[in-house]
Amino acid sequence: MTVATAESVVRRCTQCGKENRPFANFCRACAAPLPPSPSNWTGYKGDARRLGFNPARGPASWTMQKPALTLRLGDECRALLACDGHLIAVSMSGTIEVADPARARSICRFQTQGPVTAQPCISNGILYVSTRNQITSYALPPLLFDSPRVRPLWQAAIDGTPLFALTPAGNRVFATVANGEWREVHVVEANGPRATARSLLRASKMSWLAGDPATGEVVFFSEDGGRVQLHVVRDSVVTHPVPLQTLAEQPIALLGGAAFGIFGAARQLHRIAVANGAVEESLENDTQLFALTQDANGEWDRDGVRIDTDGVSFARSGIRDSFAPIERAARPSPIVLHDAAAIVGMDDGRVLVYELAHLPHHDVWRLEDGHSSTAITALASFDRFIAAGNRDGVVEVRELRQKGMAQ
Repeated sequence: MTVATAESVVRRCTQCGKENRPFANFCRACAAPLPPSPSNWTGYKGDARRLGFNPARGPASWTMQKPALTLRLGDECRALLACDGHLIAVSMSGTIEVADPARARSICRFQTQGPVTAQPCISNGILYVSTRNQITSYALPPLLFDSPRVRPLWQAAIDGTPLFALTPAGNRVFATVANGEWREVHVVEANGPRATARSLLRASKMSWLAGDPATGEVVFFSEDGGRVQLHVVRDSVVTHPVPLQTLAEQPIALLGGAAFGIFGAARQLHRIAVANGAVEESLENDTQLFALTQDANGEWDRDGVRIDTDGVSFARSGIRDSFAPIERAARPSPIVLHDAAAIVGMDDGRVLVYELAHLPHHDVWRLEDGHSSTAITALASFDRFIAAGNRDGVVEVRELRQKGMAQ
């Protein structure tokens, strides 16, 4: 369990109750494993499953507070991650800043090699960052020392440029890689201070990756000569033919034994069985971006948010909010804070924060006190916070508080 105190964010052991430092994997008193907080935002669209969903239950009726924290990275915000109540912001050029929104303070800022070519990720207290021909890992706990210690754990050479988003599975990290005219999936395996990368599969077109943090399973699609295949990585790679065509280069999602992806000229969203590649359900056409939510058993609850060319739709209520002809949602959208809000970043600099209890009512948030018209490039949700970053490198964090709650 992760809790915020007056002084700092701590991890409390569920076995003995001892307080531990953020990013710890084991209790310092009883050595019990410290399970990750379900509210962590450890990768693009939340975690390796790419659902765009923060399962921490937010207030159904809320007010959005003024920025709890503002960072300025200096160039485009490439990614926003969160772990144990801490925000990790990464710029395109490789600036990385770690901050504590509960105390409204920046803790550590350092520079890694840029440009950052794929979305970074966090797993077991380690931050993974990709640049051209390389993936680098950093231990997060030393970044919180009174004198932060920044030192790569290892650097792995990659034959090509990592794309889309890095995907962790145990002590392995997977990456979709551009190598000349080919697309490949590489796996990086760490052994102490050294790590080696190898190619698993090559095709003319390769999808984003999605994974299950609990099982270590990773899935992706490939397309060659009009033939689409689903690949499932466990101890080995298992491949299934998929009766679809034209794979969209959009994030896929993994939930309840099914992979969700966009296919065809009509950009139709499909639910595909991981076990055999069969199309279990064909969903909406003209799907540009989507987020899925889950029930207490980790199954798709038939709810979610979908963005098409003309607007945003909310599955459970059937309510829709239309965009003006020139309005476009930004790619990190949409994301959902459980039972509280749906967040959509826009290319014109707005962040639309929909109140799920009163759809389609929404607040409009612009970074830098309403003055920025720069496109939103990153979104995250953790605990009851939401964070947004833009192309100028401005990052703001806001908190959703229960209406009537003391300031």
